[in-house]
Amino acid sequence: MKKSLTSVDKLRLKSDFDYVRNNGVKYAGNCLLLVAAPTPDETLRCGVICGKKYNKSAVKRNRARRLLWESFRLLKAEILPGHLIMIPRQRIAVLKQPEVEKQLKKLLEKAGLLKDSSAV
Repeated sequence: MKKSLTSVDKLRLKSDFDYVRNNGVKYAGNCLLLVAAPTPDETLRCGVICGKKYNKSAVKRNRARRLLWESFRLLKAEILPGHLIMIPRQRIAVLKQPEVEKQLKKLLEKAGLLKDSSAV
């Protein structure tokens, strides 16, 4: 089974991002910030915020976004329903994808959003 992301998996509207910002809880890691909110419709949806404050170079911003989206895609099957926002931090620029995935998994575990968090 190929794990892929569809438009249903992504937060797109400003109102969705505002909902997560207002109702979510922040979990800080050394390479990303995770904001998790309960879902109103029992789905798992995620968004990435990476503006010019992160880096003025579009190439570096896009790399950070790709790292976060890929980590989310690989962990999607293990995550409980909820709305998430991931915000990269400067340290993500020197990390490889498996390290980012490990950090995201740690934050999801901290938030209690992993399906088998008790087995870890």
